[in-house]
Amino acid sequence: MKKLIAPVLLSTVIVSGCATTGGSLSRPTTAGLECGGGAAAAALLACKLAGGSNAVCAAATGGALVLGGGACYAFASHYEKRREELAGKENDLDARLKYVKGLNEDSEKLNKQLNTRLAEVSTRTDEISTEIEQGTITRQQLAKEREKLQKEEQAARDQVGLQKAALDDMKRFRAQLPGKASEDQARVAELDAEIAKLERLLREAQGATTAFAAKAGRI
Repeated sequence: MKKLIAPVLLSTVIVSGCATTGGSLSRPTTAGLECGGGAAAAALLACKLAGGSNAVCAAATGGALVLGGGACYAFASHYEKRREELAGKENDLDARLKYVKGLNEDSEKLNKQLNTRLAEVSTRTDEISTEIEQGTITRQQLAKEREKLQKEEQAARDQVGLQKAALDDMKRFRAQLPGKASEDQARVAELDAEIAKLERLLREAQGATTAFAAKAGRI
């Protein structure tokens, strides 16, 4: 059988309520995992810190524990770091500009990685389809391939979920600015452009995750 698609680590542990209303940010409950052998343990710890029980966390991080090192995404860890840098300055326009510009840089890198992974998934699903037609893949092997593709899709969706949380938070902050807009029209216009860019990058990322699902659905 041909080489299997590289498995994906459980990239993030996401709990609802990452951002609060009113332009302020609560401490993120996401765990940005780096590539490497310690990722599974980090995922389990992050889940417990977020309030999960041992049983729930073991189930949630089971994929990472079993799969080991593979492709992983750095967006989550960058996002958490940028939120920490913004803490206490959530209502400062200059700080917000720096924050959203950084998010856009991270999002561009993420989207390139998503497109690379999508191309790899496309190639693998073509191979699997051929193996199905030729009868050279067993049911057990096919089930494992499907599971890996599902993990690919979920890992991508986790990152996109963070992108959306960031965009929603920036929109809430922008909604508070009309009364202050006259203070510095140029900076506000720059902020609007960066928010629009983040929104465009999110749409591109969402398109990639939709394509992931379509590819996985072929088998």
